[in-house]
Amino acid sequence: MSEHKPNSVPSPWAGRILVGFFILCAIVLVWDFLVDRDVHHPLEEWRILYPIFGFVGISLLILISKVLRRLVMRREDYYDAE
Repeated sequence: MSEHKPNSVPSPWAGRILVGFFILCAIVLVWDFLVDRDVHHPLEEWRILYPIFGFVGISLLILISKVLRRLVMRREDYYDAE
């Protein structure tokens, strides 16, 4: 019997979820070229602006969370009885 790890996706579903994710990304990419957007700023004319903005935003979020983790992290036995 295989051991099931908590908080993990069973392997048969992992491939299906990944394929669904890539299909959704392709649909959004095609939709972006079909929809005419209202441009409020000259930078918004670039089709690549929002993916770059999202990538930079998430990258900064990850880096900031790593720094914050060091600031708020406690010892492993912080809540143990003394």
